[in-house]
Amino acid sequence: MVLEVNNTFDERRMYLLKGTSDPEAKSAAAQKAVAIDETSMKPPEPNDTGRFTDAWVKDFHVSPFNSRKGSYALTAYDPFVLSQSRPRPINNTITLSSSKDHPKLVARIFSTEPAIDPSEMSLWSKFRFLTSWWWVGFVTFPRIVREAGKLFFRKKLYVWYRPEVLKDSMGRTETAREKTIEDCFRRFLMNRVELSSMKMPLKYISAGTDSRREEIFYPISIPTVPERFTPDGLQFKILTPLFYSSVVRFAHIAEFIYSEELLHDEKKRTFWTSDPQKLLQLLSEEQTMDSNTTNLSPNSWMSRTKWATLRHLRRSPQYSNPKEVLQGSEPRKGSAYRDIRSFRLSALDQFVLSNCKRSQAEKYRIAVSALLFSDSFAFGVPELIDAFDLCFRLLLCYVFVGTAVDWVRTLFSPCIFMTVSDILISCNLIHVWWLFKSIL
Repeated sequence: MVLEVNNTFDERRMYLLKGTSDPEAKSAAAQKAVAIDETSMKPPEPNDTGRFTDAWVKDFHVSPFNSRKGSYALTAYDPFVLSQSRPRPINNTITLSSSKDHPKLVARIFSTEPAIDPSEMSLWSKFRFLTSWWWVGFVTFPRIVREAGKLFFRKKLYVWYRPEVLKDSMGRTETAREKTIEDCFRRFLMNRVELSSMKMPLKYISAGTDSRREEIFYPISIPTVPERFTPDGLQFKILTPLFYSSVVRFAHIAEFIYSEELLHDEKKRTFWTSDPQKLLQLLSEEQTMDSNTTNLSPNSWMSRTKWATLRHLRRSPQYSNPKEVLQGSEPRKGSAYRDIRSFRLSALDQFVLSNCKRSQAEKYRIAVSALLFSDSFAFGVPELIDAFDLCFRLLLCYVFVGTAVDWVRTLFSPCIFMTVSDILISCNLIHVWWLFKSIL
């Protein structure tokens, strides 16, 4: 059985359940699930081949009121297996058990009426069915929020903050900014592998839904490209699109990889690699940028000013003593190190300037600028910047409409010149705001 689990954060986890016919091979959670299921329905028929039971470890965050630890147990009945010469109704029971193997939650979905065959339904029956159920999808999320509010405010349940997905799960859908950064980062990584002196292939697996892909990059120094990816190659999988929003905040990409591997636990990790040391070595190699191929012309002082803004907006990460991190001890207060290095354009910035088209480089710069501006002025939430932009434009439209109404009222007044100048200024307020944003 293929089981797909989704959460409200747009993340997914696929499970391949093979089941077992050996009762001794089942875990205690599976046996408890079977016992619970048998108390809620009639006992199964002798030699019932349509019954499916399995148990597996929980490794996916679903509810903020339950941790990622524990296990699941499933009991299901195949609806296509005939029971007494007719199809069996749907009857599935799933049990969530804690890490101590105590059942915490039992959910059951079952048929209350005979199945409906769409091919035998009349046009009127189909219309009644659709009009009876069309609203369910729209109220699902509000219902989840309402029940979560009850558990939090009334029941005072503990809230577990959402960890990042593990290697076998699928992250959320990427934003437009993350999609732009991902395309540039993929080309940057491919260029690094092709020009690397390590002579090692790299398998890159991106995150997200629309831009999710799996590619293998080979150094140009390899005489013949193998047909398959060899086990001695390097694997690099992005677990969540948050990786793209985080890596551009660092002036040194290798420093970000280092911080993820040593300073963060797996709940905050945004990528997985088969060999962290080789990945650090690959991203730490110095490669010069050809100034003749850059998209910045010498006279483009405006463009240079825009890109210099990225350098000034980046902030140094606050690290503790590396010895304390390696030893696994908690950092002491006041032991943070101050970065005295001068910031510059990151290796990814330089690659985009020298190898990407001007339009794509501008999209990348705008996306990164929004993320860095949000760190300084919007608590790290770029959506607040977008909301402010929308509200300000609506305000400018309101000013324009008010000025237009006043102009109509005083169309034949002696101060017609001043009125026309006011209307011209108000008409161009949005264009002035757009010009100001383009400068940033």
